[in-house]
Amino acid sequence: MSSYQKELEKYRDIDEDEILRTLSPEELEQLDCELQEMDPENMLLPAGLRQRDQTKKSPTGPLDREALLQYLEQQALEVKERDDLVPFTGEKKGKPYIQPKREIPAEEQITLEPELEEALAHATDAEMCDIAAILDMYTLMSNKQYYDALCSGEICNTEGISSVVQPDKYKPVPDEPPNPTNIEEILKRVRSNDKELEEVNLNNIQAVADMLRENRSLQSLNIESNFISSTGLMAVLKAVRENATLTELRVDNQRQWPGDAVEMEMATVLEQCPSIVRFGYHFTQQGPRARAAQAMTRNNELRRQQKKR
Repeated sequence: MSSYQKELEKYRDIDEDEILRTLSPEELEQLDCELQEMDPENMLLPAGLRQRDQTKKSPTGPLDREALLQYLEQQALEVKERDDLVPFTGEKKGKPYIQPKREIPAEEQITLEPELEEALAHATDAEMCDIAAILDMYTLMSNKQYYDALCSGEICNTEGISSVVQPDKYKPVPDEPPNPTNIEEILKRVRSNDKELEEVNLNNIQAVADMLRENRSLQSLNIESNFISSTGLMAVLKAVRENATLTELRVDNQRQWPGDAVEMEMATVLEQCPSIVRFGYHFTQQGPRARAAQAMTRNNELRRQQKKR
């Protein structure tokens, strides 16, 4: 029998129940914590199941994010900065590195004609870049410089030889000016079939949302491929909530992406407006996309049941 087995023999006849009866409530609570099976390395488990709850403080109330941020900011301002072990004095130590000059071996030296030597000596950086491209030395420049030099009959590289890819510079497009069109006058001319009216410009007219709040006959609205901003789309969506006759709404392909808040509002409107059974928009976020798909399925099912009645 090994020494380990002899050591275990001492505990064979111990009465565990008797030991538990002699423990105090505090010792029993500590024993219960020790016997809990925890797996701190398992990332699939929630944090509460990977470690023991060792807090004894009672809850102080719901989480107040703003108050917590203010407290952390105040604590950061009150903590004294730690002094450097070695204070910075700005003293420079050592010698600056000077790259040694490399002597070109005689077999690698190239002698050009005097005319070429003079031309290269007075060539600008742009001309040197085009010459390198013609000689197929593409490793000395970026791809854009290389192909611009080959495809163009003129010197088009003005920044010199550089292997750094520079982004293309685009001219900013200014916003369109306010539209002076009088909507009421235009509608009167359209109803009267005015022969002189050949074009109607309704760009930047902020009247769609007001129309949706008052109109009770419109069933389909298509405002795709326009220049409606996120603020304008938000106004249209809020107006749709007050309209019970609209069944189709298409708002895709605007000048700019409306943002997460507008996509969440779209999903909320579809959930709260069972009359809308067709909605045209390509969601970029998974959450609003799933909510919108579920809402559209429910709305179409409600419409199908109403038709059966």
